[in-house]
Amino acid sequence: MTGYRADFLGNGIVLPIPTFSIDLSSEVYEAGKVFDYPTYSLVMNGNAIKRSPLIVCLNIDQTKFQSTSRSDRWRIDPRIGAENQLDDAYYANNFWDRGHMAERMSAAWGDTAREAQIAADETFFFSNSCLQHENLNQDEWLALEDWVHTLNLDSNNKITSFSGPFYGDFDRTLQPSGHSIAKIPAGFFKVICFVNKDTGRLDVRSFIMYQDTETLNDKKGRTVYNNEHYQVTITEIELLTGLRFDDSIYHANPLYFWPDSPQPNENVVHLPERIEVSGPGDIVASGQTRQTINDDIVDIFIAAAMVDPEGADSHREWVSLINLGSDVIDISGWTLSDSSNRTLLIDNLLVDPQTRVMNPGESVMLNDVSPILLSNTKGVITLFDANGARIDRVIYHQHMVRTGKPVVFLTPRDTLS
Repeated sequence: MTGYRADFLGNGIVLPIPTFSIDLSSEVYEAGKVFDYPTYSLVMNGNAIKRSPLIVCLNIDQTKFQSTSRSDRWRIDPRIGAENQLDDAYYANNFWDRGHMAERMSAAWGDTAREAQIAADETFFFSNSCLQHENLNQDEWLALEDWVHTLNLDSNNKITSFSGPFYGDFDRTLQPSGHSIAKIPAGFFKVICFVNKDTGRLDVRSFIMYQDTETLNDKKGRTVYNNEHYQVTITEIELLTGLRFDDSIYHANPLYFWPDSPQPNENVVHLPERIEVSGPGDIVASGQTRQTINDDIVDIFIAAAMVDPEGADSHREWVSLINLGSDVIDISGWTLSDSSNRTLLIDNLLVDPQTRVMNPGESVMLNDVSPILLSNTKGVITLFDANGARIDRVIYHQHMVRTGKPVVFLTPRDTLS
């Protein structure tokens, strides 16, 4: 049980550690030297102002998970050297967490409890951590790691995970007193590989999360928001990172970057594909029909929501909509849904048909939105038209919620501020 194994998944599948683009090669520490730990391996970024893992490759055997304790004893890997890693000074007295790239619980496996505990403890090296905002580390990134840990799509309880940071052109920086400056990642990626239990073939799900969209505002692609979780193509991850994944991983990913071969029944409209993920039900598999998204066509927006009204009466929850376009729009038959996909027919609140017609600049208040329930911690509210096409989707987190005050969505959606 030493280091990452490329043939770990079996079935003749071999997934080598990704290679590097010409541009990225100039930053790779010691020409891509691989550093092994009990259940994972990594390559470091040798750039003087990054000093982070370039990629972390983790094997997970769900049949050998053991109960382990959390040491939280972070330390420098002496093989790499203190000058090439960000130590505790960079994480002290701020909102930056030590974000595990090889997650402790998923790395904590072995034939014995002792082996698993050693594997868990060996994830607490600064070489395996990145500057990750506490809101992201303790929420969306944790949720993704939990999904990987309990994944049940695989045929043999074996999973391979590739994780790491990516940077923008104008990243924020951090410089503790007496220490050299360090760049803060713009976001993180995770690629999950497994043998599909239905097909017996390699299957892949790949994700990115942003924690600083401003540093990437010159990149191509659809609008993104901080602390948002997207399922994406391998090509997009390669463009963000400079990594080059094995062709088998590229072909096993179900999303499309180029207009090459989407099937008509898949309903692929936007290329490159980027699927917003608020829960496991949003993750797209091969051949699956995509949701019709008309966000960029219809200018009706969810403006605000009262998710935590004063008092215990949930019937005081409300959602407001606004027409920011130039067209008159009839919202008859439209619905709202919550994080648990409970739905509300807007007609039930707007009994008078005349109130269902929204003129340009006009807003409407939807009072008492039960049966949908707006969580006081975090949630997603989605607006659909009468044909089931998505018109708007907003996401909020606990730090945005104030009792008796609405969450406003038509301000800059920087959910990490």
